[in-house]
Amino acid sequence: MRIRLRTLLCLLLGLGSISFVSAQSLELGVKAGGAAYTGDLSPSQFGFFFEDLNFAAGAYLRYRPTNRFGIRINGNFGQLSGDRDAPAPDGMGNNPIVNRNFRSKLTEFNVVAEYDLFYLGDPGSNFVAPYVYGGIGVLSFNPEGLLDGEYSELQPLRTEGQGLDPTRYAAAPYELTRAVFILGGGVRFRFAERFVVGLELGGRITGTDYLDDIGFTQVNYLDVLTGSPDGSRAARFSNPAVTNPAEVTDLEYRRGGENNDYYFVGGLTFGITLGEGGSNKSGCYKF
Repeated sequence: MRIRLRTLLCLLLGLGSISFVSAQSLELGVKAGGAAYTGDLSPSQFGFFFEDLNFAAGAYLRYRPTNRFGIRINGNFGQLSGDRDAPAPDGMGNNPIVNRNFRSKLTEFNVVAEYDLFYLGDPGSNFVAPYVYGGIGVLSFNPEGLLDGEYSELQPLRTEGQGLDPTRYAAAPYELTRAVFILGGGVRFRFAERFVVGLELGGRITGTDYLDDIGFTQVNYLDVLTGSPDGSRAARFSNPAVTNPAEVTDLEYRRGGENNDYYFVGGLTFGITLGEGGSNKSGCYKF
């Protein structure tokens, strides 16, 4: 995955060089907004829940070879989190309500293609334009859970038996770096021929059910307790409903649903166009 990150950086530098040489429109900007997760720890009702919204920010480089079409390289940084109370079996025939939670830093680099749907104003000067975009990126995450006032990294604990028995569990812990597919849309407003303000929202298809460390695997509690590194802590995260592990003789359960996890990133963008604008085509500002 280091190769992928280096490839994105090379694309960033190469795109900037090509843009200046061809004197096309190049826009450099920053963004600020939020990131929200949807998965096993989201509320059961469908919708967008502000309690799962976290601050996110980043920067971008946009290259527009034509008025309608653009290519943008983005870096997004923030946090994903979720928290949910739900019943779980305790091995004694009861299903008490327990809390499961997670938080994870979000680091994402991506490349997207944009298409402007229409313009209000002059596309070569000042305008308002709604747009859609899609692309691919690289996500780095690392879920942590809160227990007894202390956060622990969850992936190394193997809370769903990863690597313990390849005949019934995943052969290895899930990867903490993923390719993600991106779809979204927004609207941007260009004024003074150089400044661009936008508002956008994009969803991420992750291909994993483990942003929150919770999947659909059928888990045996004793396997986690006796086989996982730091088995006692792993078992408590795996099934916090169990209060006395010594009394458990046979307990199997699924912690989450079968659908993969997703997340969204959106917010305000502010950019400065370089390389063209007004009567000054040199890429330098007039004062």
